Amino acid sequence: MKRCVFLLTCTAACLACAAAAPAGEAAEAAKRLPAEVERVLDRMEAAGKAIRTLRARFDYELNQTLYEDIRKRRGRLAYAAPNRLRFAFTDRPKETFVFDGRSVYHVKPSTRQLILWEMRTEEEPPVETLALGKTPFPLPFGQKKAAVLKHFRVRRHVEAENKDPKKRTVLALVPKKGTTLAQDYTRILLWIDTGRWMPTRARLLDTSENITTVDFHHIETNVEVKDKAFARPEVPDDWEVVEHRKADAEGKQGQR
Repeated sequence: MKRCVFLLTCTAACLACAAAAPAGEAAEAAKRLPAEVERVLDRMEAAGKAIRTLRARFDYELNQTLYEDIRKRRGRLAYAAPNRLRFAFTDRPKETFVFDGRSVYHVKPSTRQLILWEMRTEEEPPVETLALGKTPFPLPFGQKKAAVLKHFRVRRHVEAENKDPKKRTVLALVPKKGTTLAQDYTRILLWIDTGRWMPTRARLLDTSENITTVDFHHIETNVEVKDKAFARPEVPDDWEVVEHRKADAEGKQGQR
């Protein structure tokens, strides 16, 4: 689950309404920011505050460089603030991920399985936002500058900008040492559409020398997204349902 989910990933790099870093820490990091980078992050945060719902299509590519293997897929995603997300790979093998604020549901028609990962129990409040380091679903839309600076060193990537036919601004985010993201990723690149101040491409370079690229297109904001899209998916009675419940005192997991 990690690669697919984290990816839309941005996977990593960002997300819708991330939790802010402490004021002193964010202010200190901002002092070291180039003015043009600070301007981009401010514009992206402002654009994100206006997003209540979002729909988009995406093209996904995983380049496993050590094996000279490239895999490409397509899909669609839907988001509703502050904490609900659905994305589906629409080509074969089809599969869907849904997060309702408490649990992640993974629908796998190829194996006739519904897999559940519980993030919050019924006794706990749902997650507040899809924040960096707090859920498996960071999004590359509307991230807060303070949250980005807490986790990354940020600079413009002029070489990538010069090669981009769409003339987008490109940010390079390097995870700070000691963070969870640094264990998995060496760098993340974001291509920013400066008309809408949204990332339309995210590229993740991980510690296993894999390169994951996601291109977002047909982006629609503040459109109708039905609540049913984020409900527990219904599957046939003869499917296997595997439940990974939040660890209890005995650390048990359930399976039906």
